[in-house]
Amino acid sequence: MTTEYVIRDGQRIEVTILPSRVAPRRRRANPHIGCPIEWLKRVLPLVQSKEQLAFAIWLHRRRAVCRSNLFTVPNDTLGEELGLSRKVKYRALRHLEKAKIITLTRNGRRALSVKLL
Repeated sequence: MTTEYVIRDGQRIEVTILPSRVAPRRRRANPHIGCPIEWLKRVLPLVQSKEQLAFAIWLHRRRAVCRSNLFTVPNDTLGEELGLSRKVKYRALRHLEKAKIITLTRNGRRALSVKLL
């Protein structure tokens, strides 16, 4: 404990400073910027446009939200959240599948299921 004096409204006030029990903030071992840095490092050299990069980051977020390794990628959600068309989605999915970053499971005419590798 330390004691300091502060002057307020012309009066000298004694202030006792108590030690803090709050732990100092630690730096995170793995910084997070919408997706883990490792995912970004892996995807960044492979994408060809800013839309594909945004889609790749969104894919990682979608996996975390769905809490499953196998998840769907609905067009309406993608359009609402990022303003990307389904053309961009299918082009990016095809490109990331060729690069062996993701695998796609096609269930007939139902939505594609995606798994991050």
